Amino acid sequence: MAKIIDITPHSRDITPVLMLITSHRMDCFVLCLKCLELYTDLTRFKKIYILANAVSDEHALLIKAFQKRHPGVIDVHTSPRSIVPAMVAMENFIMARHFDDVIVKLHEDVFVTPRWLERLISAYKTHRRHPTVALASALAPVSRTGRQVMDRVLRAHYRRERSRMPATPVESNAVYHRFMWERVLFDDLEGKFLELEMTKYSYVPYVSTECIIFDHRLSELILPMPLRPVEGVSRVDEFHINAALRANHLQAAVVTDAIVHHFSHHGPEEYLRRHISMDDVWWHMTFLDENPAHKDRNPFAPSLPGAGRLSARKRMRGRELRIPS
Repeated sequence: MAKIIDITPHSRDITPVLMLITSHRMDCFVLCLKCLELYTDLTRFKKIYILANAVSDEHALLIKAFQKRHPGVIDVHTSPRSIVPAMVAMENFIMARHFDDVIVKLHEDVFVTPRWLERLISAYKTHRRHPTVALASALAPVSRTGRQVMDRVLRAHYRRERSRMPATPVESNAVYHRFMWERVLFDDLEGKFLELEMTKYSYVPYVSTECIIFDHRLSELILPMPLRPVEGVSRVDEFHINAALRANHLQAAVVTDAIVHHFSHHGPEEYLRRHISMDDVWWHMTFLDENPAHKDRNPFAPSLPGAGRLSARKRMRGRELRIPS
């Protein structure tokens, strides 16, 4: 009798370290934590580090509450508020301390979706011995990498709007931010994108670092990152990662079905908040498990954390936005 061998990359045997970076966007941080709790088995992480850069007392209280709910959460407070030297120094420390571990890096204004972690880890396992792929990234539509990968859905469904889009970098393109969020919230952008049946991975020579997974192969190329500003660069850590990719002729794998939502870059944020309600974002993100676009097509896929165990009333209460007054 023939022997069947399963060659599918399994993610359960990888226990990554989560490095969550937060500073001042408290409403985004609350929703980031809520989406993590809704759509992630947090026991999968070996450690969870919350790098808190000069946060307020209310913000620190939210971190402490999260620690009480979940074991293995370590809060690290840095100051003054800046990427360099405070945050980069702590990123250097954690990457060196966990040099032999797999690390997932996440920003406070990134909201994860169902099965994001399983798909990200599967991508890591697929490419961990690939000679030219140094890391994998989730797909965040509001990012430089996301703009490139999402271009196909813009051509297919929003050709007129795409032609009128300002040809400025995503980091400063307020019109692109607003357009993408309006399509996410009110026009099923995720469903339209997934219907295109894109290839599972898109390979790019640079990466937006809102949600990435990597190991020692990347760490040894960038550690220690210099503790000084780079002229004209706001995300110094992202700059050094992309410089390493470029210098070593490497690339990143963007996982096209691991969609996460990045709220905003710094420049367009004020404009975006005048046109996109955070309440709309909250309700959209916290009911994704009922969205057909996020139904797993694999009948043997594990249920989401808490699925089938909570009544509708408890689910509603659990998804209310609570910020200390």
